[in-house]
Amino acid sequence: MTYDVAGRAGLLEILSWARPHDSAIERAFCREFLDPIPGMTTDAFGNRMLAIGDSPRVMWSCHVDTVAARGGQQDVGIDERGIVSLCDGKPGMSLGADDGAGVWIMLNMIAADRPGLYLFHRGEERGCLGSHWIQRNNSGLLKGLDAAIAFDRAGFDDVITHQSYGRTCSDAFAVSLASALNDLNQDFRYAPDDTGVFTDTNEYAGIIPECTNLSVGYHGQHGPRETLDVDHCEKLLAAMLKLDASLLVIGRDPSVQEDDRWGWLESYHGYRDDLAEAVADHPLLAARILEECGVTLDDFQMAVWADEMGDGSGYRPIMAS
Repeated sequence: MTYDVAGRAGLLEILSWARPHDSAIERAFCREFLDPIPGMTTDAFGNRMLAIGDSPRVMWSCHVDTVAARGGQQDVGIDERGIVSLCDGKPGMSLGADDGAGVWIMLNMIAADRPGLYLFHRGEERGCLGSHWIQRNNSGLLKGLDAAIAFDRAGFDDVITHQSYGRTCSDAFAVSLASALNDLNQDFRYAPDDTGVFTDTNEYAGIIPECTNLSVGYHGQHGPRETLDVDHCEKLLAAMLKLDASLLVIGRDPSVQEDDRWGWLESYHGYRDDLAEAVADHPLLAARILEECGVTLDDFQMAVWADEMGDGSGYRPIMAS
């Protein structure tokens, strides 16, 4: 059986699959929704990919796994405001708009034959496993790409410039993408944002010049109260079907890593609790991310405690050289 992903019904169908990484239902989801697409291929890790157009310069990125204690079908509903949520959410469940929304947008872009390299990553919620595998084992796939744009950010307005790598996207690129989207829909208020944490495009920041993440309209991810604003998701899809990606400004040299690694963590000050939760949920991934920033988990926790106590000490971890 294959599914029609067009329209709200297709989005709701995607969200009805709770699919933790490497579960039977995640594998079934990929077989049903991705594998029937002509030209779709699979690498040794199970990432799915499809190139549309000759020598595409832009990668479109999402991930197929969701945060769920176990896989299975789940009931979702939509209210009169166009907000989707679980009908009977319980601990250990999530709506999975992170990243079902991104999957839906990309499937519809493929159906519209929009140019680009489409990558459906596995294992993002377990530490960007699929993208890390590509970066280590198949970096040739990334050759010639100017930008990697993920549909995997909460909220409505963000074009991410910084992730755990540090700066992954130039301000010039972020402004050009935000402006293009805002011009395509008067309701949009996209703008550069430097408080990203990590998603799959972070893994490619040392290879691809512009690596970012776009808000797709979900909130409360990773828990039973997660919601998705379908109106925003639909408007974003409509904009992506018109966007001329060739006009985006490429301004970052991926061989140069800006020395702003702890600056990135400081910029996340207003979202400290979210970052601390990420550390708690994914300690192995967090340790690798903080290590890349030259910070140990102990250093990070000390900084959080000093901030919470408001002792004015101005604690900063010792940066790795």
